[in-house]
Amino acid sequence: MSKHAIVAIIIVIVGILGIFIFKLAIPLIEKQFTYGTSDAKNVKGEVTIAVDSWIGYFPLQSPVFKKLMRDNEYKVTIIDDEANYPLRMERLKKDEIDFAVCTIDSYLLNGKSEDFPGTIVAVIDESKGGDAMVAWKDKIDSIDKLKTLTDYKIAFTTASPSEHLLKAIGVHFGIDNLLDKKGKWRVETAGAGQAYKKLMKKDVDIAVIWEPHVTESLSNPAIVKLLGTEDTEKLIVDILLVNRPFSKAKPDITKLVVEKFYETLKIYEDDPALLKEDLKRHTKMKEDKIDSMLKGVRWVNLQENALWFGLDKSSTSYREELPLSIDSTIEILVGNKDFDMNPLPNKDPYTIINSSFLEQIYLSGLVAADPQATDYANSLEKPFSALTAEQWDKLKVVGSLKLRPITFSSGTSDLDEMGEMQLDVIVENIKHYPNFRIVVKGHSGTRGDDQANLRLSQERADAVKAYMIRYYNISENRIRAIGRGNTEPLARQPDESSRSYEDRLKRVEIYLVSARL
Repeated sequence: MSKHAIVAIIIVIVGILGIFIFKLAIPLIEKQFTYGTSDAKNVKGEVTIAVDSWIGYFPLQSPVFKKLMRDNEYKVTIIDDEANYPLRMERLKKDEIDFAVCTIDSYLLNGKSEDFPGTIVAVIDESKGGDAMVAWKDKIDSIDKLKTLTDYKIAFTTASPSEHLLKAIGVHFGIDNLLDKKGKWRVETAGAGQAYKKLMKKDVDIAVIWEPHVTESLSNPAIVKLLGTEDTEKLIVDILLVNRPFSKAKPDITKLVVEKFYETLKIYEDDPALLKEDLKRHTKMKEDKIDSMLKGVRWVNLQENALWFGLDKSSTSYREELPLSIDSTIEILVGNKDFDMNPLPNKDPYTIINSSFLEQIYLSGLVAADPQATDYANSLEKPFSALTAEQWDKLKVVGSLKLRPITFSSGTSDLDEMGEMQLDVIVENIKHYPNFRIVVKGHSGTRGDDQANLRLSQERADAVKAYMIRYYNISENRIRAIGRGNTEPLARQPDESSRSYEDRLKRVEIYLVSARL
């Protein structure tokens, strides 16, 4: 090939490349021109946050938060992935997003396959009535009915707070049927709206749904709420995650996002009318539905976050609630066989927590903290008024907690070491249900003197009550201890020996009761 031909080919190639580069450069030049001739010229960078439509995540999508970030020269880009949590974790791992929101259980379930790509930098909110299990009361009027009935159907949305509420009920109340992932009771739906419709058509007996469908369903007097998250604590908890490399490379921006989130909460707390107006524009919903949704969420402010992360050492209830909540969530997931064991590195909840940003904000006073703006004291120490025996008798059973072997020294009411350990587990579960009173029932075997058995069963129930009061400071008025002796025997199992049956009869049952169901 001649030199002229080679030169001609080179010229053509360079020309093509030049045209290609020019076409690529035009949008960049135009963008630079647009930004350079407007107020956007001062933007230093962009922060991406992955969310979905849960109302608790609204502050991070709100015009208030975006303006606060814009005032600090950062643009916020919201990515709504419609609650596709596996995709959200994958994007976080691939550094395609900077921040992500989800519940603690969703992060544990979906973060493991991606080596837990983010750390928790803030607790956003708790569901407080936003989620509930409701049922046709002529079929099922209490959680305990789920232990005896088998011919029921439950509609719920998978990979959602509804499913986690179901899992918690199954584990805490010992309902084995709910732990069956292939159970015939399962009716999986694409959202609470579909589950609600199936309930109203009586295609199912129970639905686990969220607002505004909870309020809509309860407008029918034939439907009863079996359990709502207004009566739970630290069960369905939403968190803010930051991409690990992002937080390391850009700690100042990470801190800025957390700081402006708390400022946003404070602005909306001080101006609830503004919150409603912004929500109406965002959701396109009417005010009554906005109101019902707002009743179902409780945002966690700066002061309360300091308690969650164990930063407020002046608090009389100094506890690191976040690690404890992670551990209790893992207990539920293991109980449902989502995991064989704790999935965290070294089984350590602190491997997914980064309190440094919150600590800087809280201790520096960059965001004003109101010491009175928290009710996150130890829920076990919540005061209860005294009731008469007649008033106790009128309370309705929410459900009996999972039956555990609360054991005593033979023939006595002295709790042994194993019995105390089992009680500690039960109290950890009770922490999630702070509004309910507690009934402790002692039972005996059928052998021996009936009156002696009755006395011993009462003494053992009293011993359990005393343990809860002494070691956990639970209000004496909250607990009722009853001895039943051998008057409420269990059904004998097929091929069960007399000795095994007698041992099983000697038990202590813990019930949660309420006047509101």
